[in-house]
Amino acid sequence: MTAATATPASAPVYTATDLTFDPVAHEYRLPDGRPVPSVTQILSAVGVSLDFEALAQMSARTAAAVDLKRDLGHALHADAHAFDDDDLEWATVDERVRPYLEAWVAFRANTQITPTARERRVFHPVFRYAGTLDGIFLTPNGRRVLVDIKTGDPDDSGCRWQTAAYQYAFAIEHPREHIDERWGVRLMPGRSVPYDIAIYRDWRDWLAFQAFVTTFHYQAARRGRSAART
Repeated sequence: MTAATATPASAPVYTATDLTFDPVAHEYRLPDGRPVPSVTQILSAVGVSLDFEALAQMSARTAAAVDLKRDLGHALHADAHAFDDDDLEWATVDERVRPYLEAWVAFRANTQITPTARERRVFHPVFRYAGTLDGIFLTPNGRRVLVDIKTGDPDDSGCRWQTAAYQYAFAIEHPREHIDERWGVRLMPGRSVPYDIAIYRDWRDWLAFQAFVTTFHYQAARRGRSAART
């Protein structure tokens, strides 16, 4: 059974707004309580992105570094969102976050892209996965771009597949808002140009993610059958 056939035709068709999200457990659930895997969870489970939870088990020092990086990322995303909404209070920005936020400000100024959606939850009812994309932006020439903000190497998180998953889940509920490109924006304070843009246009990234999510659901079903036999 593949992900595409995992949901019976008579089952309710949910949208992203129907899902609940637990930010502590980073867990999405349907209204009936069933968990929905996140894009990042899927990529980690099938081995195409770094498993930060596994890294954290290596030592207390590594765990602390992973936690610090995660906390910095959460704060940065919140502050970048506030900046894009024109309601950022710079006095509240943590000094560890400020260099990355300033890099984001430079990126926005240099590219002149404008946000049309920020921190948007998405859900794909056929392949049954969820996530929260960082933003949809318009370039000066009118191209619509899906942007994911990174503080590390985008390849470590499987950004090309992550953004493809967001793109096609977003398209389910917004079929007229065609996304032209996907950008993984790595913020790199201290450089003359404090960011790097990885541009993804390959439609095969979506085909790859379909394989990943199908494998993930197959693995989950197989684990369930194994547990039932014990």
